[in-house]
Amino acid sequence: MTQPTPHTIFARVVVDLPTRALSEPFDYSVPPDLDVNVGVPVLVPLGATRAVGYVVELTSVTEAPLESVRPIEAVLGGPLFDEHAITIADWISHTYVAPLSESLRLFLPPGGTPRLIRGYEAQGEPPVRPEELTLWTRAGGEKGVADGELGAPGSAARALAARMSARDQLRRTYRLVSPRVSEVSERLAELTPDVAAFVPSARATAQRAVIDALSGGPVSLAELRAELGSVDGAVNKLASLGIVRVIERRRYRRPPGNNSLAPRPEHLSTGQQDGLTAIAEARAAGGGVVLLEGVTGSGKTEVYLEAIEDVIEHGGRAIVLVPEISLTPQTVGRFRSRFGERVAVLHSRLSDGERYDQWRLALNGVVDVVVGARSALFAPLPDLELVVIDEEHESSYKQSASPRYHAREVAERICAQRGAVLVLGSATPSMEAHEHVDAGTWSRVELPERVGGGAFPAVTVVDMGTEFGSGHRSMFSRALLTGLERVRDAGEKAVLFLNRRGYASFLLCRECGYVPECPSCSVSLTYHEHGNMLVCHHCGIRMAAPPICPKCSSPYLRRFGAGTQRVEEELATLVPGLPIVRMDADTTSRKGGHERALLAFEAMSPGVLLGTQMVAKGLDYPDVTLVGVINADTTMHVPDFRAAERTYQLLQQVSGRAGRGVKPGEVVVQTYWPDHPAVQAVAHRDPELVYLGERQTRKQLGYPPYTRLVNVVLTAADEQVARNAAAAVARSLREAVPDDWKVLGPASAPLSKLKDRYRWHVLLKAPAGADVSPVVADALGQHGPAGECVLTVDVDPVDLM
Repeated sequence: MTQPTPHTIFARVVVDLPTRALSEPFDYSVPPDLDVNVGVPVLVPLGATRAVGYVVELTSVTEAPLESVRPIEAVLGGPLFDEHAITIADWISHTYVAPLSESLRLFLPPGGTPRLIRGYEAQGEPPVRPEELTLWTRAGGEKGVADGELGAPGSAARALAARMSARDQLRRTYRLVSPRVSEVSERLAELTPDVAAFVPSARATAQRAVIDALSGGPVSLAELRAELGSVDGAVNKLASLGIVRVIERRRYRRPPGNNSLAPRPEHLSTGQQDGLTAIAEARAAGGGVVLLEGVTGSGKTEVYLEAIEDVIEHGGRAIVLVPEISLTPQTVGRFRSRFGERVAVLHSRLSDGERYDQWRLALNGVVDVVVGARSALFAPLPDLELVVIDEEHESSYKQSASPRYHAREVAERICAQRGAVLVLGSATPSMEAHEHVDAGTWSRVELPERVGGGAFPAVTVVDMGTEFGSGHRSMFSRALLTGLERVRDAGEKAVLFLNRRGYASFLLCRECGYVPECPSCSVSLTYHEHGNMLVCHHCGIRMAAPPICPKCSSPYLRRFGAGTQRVEEELATLVPGLPIVRMDADTTSRKGGHERALLAFEAMSPGVLLGTQMVAKGLDYPDVTLVGVINADTTMHVPDFRAAERTYQLLQQVSGRAGRGVKPGEVVVQTYWPDHPAVQAVAHRDPELVYLGERQTRKQLGYPPYTRLVNVVLTAADEQVARNAAAAVARSLREAVPDDWKVLGPASAPLSKLKDRYRWHVLLKAPAGADVSPVVADALGQHGPAGECVLTVDVDPVDLM
């Protein structure tokens, strides 16, 4: 190994291994023959192994002894991020107690980075022991056997491979795998100036057709074939005559478009004008956060559009986040109708190739606006001046896997660093947003009226207990059935909301009380009519529904709780002639499922859109005159300190789908708890009915936004292992935290078993504004569990499941 000289350039490299122990960058020397820049992926030695890493800094000094600094072995591509991304990734890593490599991955192109596959290959003589011979034989193939094929870290197969490697029966291998996706190109034909003097022969019909097709400009050969059939011969002949030139260019894979329009209104409401003024003032001040608290139908989207127009006119660009993938097609359609093809789309339902190309469009500055779900926040968009987060209160903006960041908090940090403005929109702002406004750190603009002077829908609360007691046993109250019949007869549309998919929530034996539960998770199985299946919506396990009770052999297994499948079936029977589109995770699981469902609903007259949370927000259909909430109680009884707030937000959002056009709207809320503050707040259009009590309760009990929480979850296949590890974490946290902080637990998590692993957790409560991350990281670093137990840290959790 060549020793670095005092004049060597050093690179600080974050190795792409998801462990907190390797979160800090390592110093490597840069060989003179390598072109190394900040942001490039590199291959580096790491102990006795090799690893892919990312250069985060170039420097002429190193704190490590020169003889210990090893050189970078190869550069694996061009720059993938800049100094802005590195700074934000470092902040995410610190704030959410996550490895820096995982935080950097947020900024990498989807499927467009190289990977290192670690494994083993056979060497020496075949071993004698059967289990060793089996593994040795597997490793004797052309590519050997990869670590991932041997099971999870700590598995018996991994341990056996390590022992055989120590005895020289297996040799460690490192195989560099190319990115899953790469750039694609297309061939185009275009006319040359010589076409002016060219006259095809009378029989050259194909040549004339090609010339006519190209008269408007270059056309891809694929499009020519689709329009004219087999014309390759004609194109080649014209090219040989110098009449046509065939060129090759980069082709960007784009997701299909949407025909949603965003017509420019003749006049803006006072609230919309105030919103644009507040955004302009924040931009002039060099950044800030503006909360648009606008009732449903108040025209917040038009404020976003006009603010972005102004940003683009002054050379800037914008990112727009929506909470649900189902909203993305409609939102993209509106933005494309205003900004044309200079809009990129990023969300998880795109193919790898589409996501990679949309990411590249942003990186190359080809687009002005990026629209998408949570991950679109990390698009490499230059000249960023505005970030919009629509429905800012939604919990989907919190990442469920490490790093467990919240997009709202990261967006605020990104905007502060780049001098951009963050615009948050919601009809039901989160309590965190209210607290920021009250503290004066964010500004708020209210949009209290619907655009066009539309009236708010009338809300009817139906006590289903009273309905049942009076002899009406249907899941549809008489008020809701009457409304649905009116919609059918008038050729209008309705939205029915039920926060539960499947046919029934569970089966129950009426003789012994047995409920089929998932063998891997601590939840009951959901019954699906299609295929007569029981399904776990956490781990995905599926099994046939038993014909009799497995415990007592009783034939009386009853279905309890209605799911979307059952609602669809019963509605078709009760209100015949009313077409139904069901929109839940089952019907939209395939690519394009959301778009197909919404297009079908748009084409109906009359029609019903029946669905789960994805129909409760953001959708804008002026001909929807009725919204029905089948069961408002679903989110009231969960073990979650945000239950009341979320119930109100959900009911208010879905209610806002009604009456957005010229016809008046109606909302029917069915519940067994009609006096619940969330229900009453919706019925009386008074959010203080729920927020006043929530403020008092959370202050007394110490919950956000008046306290910071950290939820540390320990999982293991053996419950005692998880429990002991949680106890050790609780002890180490109690030793580390200040006296005014509280450590609660250990306790079994609300979802105590998931995918065959037991879950215990420890909860840390600290004063609002406290920097909890260094204390937690230090405590876990010194006393964290080892072995088969997996530890996860969720800073500022949105729930405690």
